[in-house]
Amino acid sequence: MGKNVRRMTTPKGRWLLAALLFTIVGCSPVAARIATPSVSPAVAAPATATSSPTPTPSPAPDPAPSRLPGASFGLRPLPAGVPFTGKLLIADRGNGRIIEINASGAVDWVFPRPGEHLPVPFGAPDDAFYTANGTTIIANSEGRQTVTAIDRATGTVLWQVGHYNVRSSARGYFNEPDDAVPQPDGTIWVADIRNCRLVHLGASGAWLGTIGNRACRHNPPSSFAEPNGAFATTTGSLIVTEIGGSWVTDLVPGGSVAWSVRAPVRYPSDAMQMAGGSVLLTDYSQPGAVVRLSSTGRTLWYYRPSGRAALNHTSIAIPLASNRIAICDDFNSRIIVVDPATDQVIWTFTGTGASRLFYPDGIDYEPPQ
Repeated sequence: MGKNVRRMTTPKGRWLLAALLFTIVGCSPVAARIATPSVSPAVAAPATATSSPTPTPSPAPDPAPSRLPGASFGLRPLPAGVPFTGKLLIADRGNGRIIEINASGAVDWVFPRPGEHLPVPFGAPDDAFYTANGTTIIANSEGRQTVTAIDRATGTVLWQVGHYNVRSSARGYFNEPDDAVPQPDGTIWVADIRNCRLVHLGASGAWLGTIGNRACRHNPPSSFAEPNGAFATTTGSLIVTEIGGSWVTDLVPGGSVAWSVRAPVRYPSDAMQMAGGSVLLTDYSQPGAVVRLSSTGRTLWYYRPSGRAALNHTSIAIPLASNRIAICDDFNSRIIVVDPATDQVIWTFTGTGASRLFYPDGIDYEPPQ
């Protein structure tokens, strides 16, 4: 299968080479590693709320919701007609921006603001995530080789790691960084695809270290076959997806392997922990799919609609509640919310006017706090 597999398993940026040309808004093409002296504070894990006994048999409230991707699957089901509560963060890659919306579809945050001049070049983001305390947004630009931290309240660039438009395996450089995912302890793991390694950054952007010897073959934790995601679990593990071979691996703290299975997809993307030790991931293909797998590789849910509802290069799916999963349907320029029990599409967002999406490539979810 060698050559055919390599064609199908090219990182996301290659799919767009002939289709999209991105414009960097209000930025000068000057490479910078850390362009501002501002430093984001260490991020503490969110506290867990305790519920008080009630005199009636009404259901106990959900615990304080976590921003850890995947954690919201444990929240109670939402009623019919309610797609989600809280906020969705969208990396609107084709428009070179990040937007935040509520369930009505209203945009309440955008970066960069139209016409804004930034202190560093900001490449089109293919993913953006909230830090655990919600004060900072971490975005990566796979095509421009940078990871950028943004203060949510002010829209200020706090720091940037990587050298804009420069590919390298040296310390402080990336070669197609994907999914810069904040961890509960405030640090960040970056899947550095073409360097076949995982990069660990501090909360202030410091380069803490790497995992992987850049051999570009599946032998974790020694080497990875083009990793494109490293998502934290509640136990401190990392769920790592590898494009080569369609592997999904659970790396426990310290780096040893708890389990490693092949996903039934052509191009695995962004696996995150779900209930019972299972994981949710997508197939970045045409048609695309969303899959929930057990730690033994058993398929628990497989969503791949056909016809006009078919997905086209699905980059990430994330739970919003126990009966809601948001799906980033990249090439169809839309976000959909699905009930996994019925496969019914509850809500679709394409945006209108200034909010219209163009090749969205990443989503994150903030539950109501």
